[in-house]
Amino acid sequence: MKKASRANARHADLAGAPPKLATMDDLEVPTAAKPSRAHASSKSSSTKKGGELKINLKAVAAALIDEGYDPAVEIINILKKQVPVLDNNGAPRVDPKTKKPIMRDALDPDTKLRMLNEMLQYTQPKLKAVEVKVSGHLDLTNEQLDSRLEMLFAKAMK
Repeated sequence: MKKASRANARHADLAGAPPKLATMDDLEVPTAAKPSRAHASSKSSSTKKGGELKINLKAVAAALIDEGYDPAVEIINILKKQVPVLDNNGAPRVDPKTKKPIMRDALDPDTKLRMLNEMLQYTQPKLKAVEVKVSGHLDLTNEQLDSRLEMLFAKAMK
């Protein structure tokens, strides 16, 4: 069976059923340079040598896009998700003024903070450590050091 028809057969198998876990056959992409290889070559930094399985990350990304999933958008949707506050009977509590259900974040603040911190590394550069060498006047008071630092910060902000 050809690789394209394998994927089509897999999609036909799902007709109305819950999705199954992906198999390595789903990720197979033939390469033009080496058509006899079962998996496309990957130049990913996570690929290890020594006969271990290589997964083509571009194929995984393409599969996500084909299925309509963008990981960044999905993470944002999870971060924004709200659920109703329930009373002791399990019924949603309603705001008496607006007559709408009272909502709360689906994630606890700690989980939300960890997720945002993880995403931050992809949007903001990490700052390097700065070393300050003080030479000359070692007998400066704290006030004199503070005024010199303020002057340096003002000069750096220009």
